[in-house]
Amino acid sequence: MSLTKCRAIVLRTVNYSESSVVLKCFTDTHGIQSYLINGVRSKKGNIRPSQLLPLTLLELESYHQQNKNLQRIKELKCFPVLNSLHFNMIKSSVAMFMAEVMYKSLREENLTDKPLFEFLFHAIQILDLDDEKTTNFPLYFLLQLSRYLGFFPKGAYTESTNGFDSKEGLFESYDKRNPFQIEPFLSEKISQLLACDFNEMNTVKLIYSERKQLLENVVAFYQHHTEGFSELKSHIVLGEVLM
Repeated sequence: MSLTKCRAIVLRTVNYSESSVVLKCFTDTHGIQSYLINGVRSKKGNIRPSQLLPLTLLELESYHQQNKNLQRIKELKCFPVLNSLHFNMIKSSVAMFMAEVMYKSLREENLTDKPLFEFLFHAIQILDLDDEKTTNFPLYFLLQLSRYLGFFPKGAYTESTNGFDSKEGLFESYDKRNPFQIEPFLSEKISQLLACDFNEMNTVKLIYSERKQLLENVVAFYQHHTEGFSELKSHIVLGEVLM
């Protein structure tokens, strides 16, 4: 057993007993980890449920045992503190969606991935601080996350490669008979989002129906390329709030 410090991103909590929860996190030092926290659901607990909301950013000091499924926390604090993510209806819906995607994509315990962690940590802070419309954020996040998960789309939109195939993960000549291809107009939007950074994603113009259709297509892209990536629940709610 060793006493370790790490940064962590909350993915979800599951009730464990009358007053305890299991906290599932993605950490910068040990990848996916589960922590048993006693007393969270009692009035006397030192750690409050509001500190364990999905995508909360934490600094942890824990007793880490390599071969244990559940670790123990010595000290926990929210840092950096998020200001609007859990209080703004649209942002909180995006956060629930992101947390569900991360939970279904990041499955392997104890697998450290610093670049992936830094991308996620940075993305959450940007969403929290962004005062502009966040309507393109879920699409942009999914497409950029695929780079770190190992199936970033190949190629780019051109006149001759004007259809994105969600099953093959590449841009190719559009064929309307192919059920996995996305029509040229929306394929071009995917290519534009892939080429953006966080500051530019809102320059890609989409109306509500296009954004909703693209979200369905990109979720299908994840289902083709991520083992065990079952049907999402949060993206249905998300589609209703991202007008």
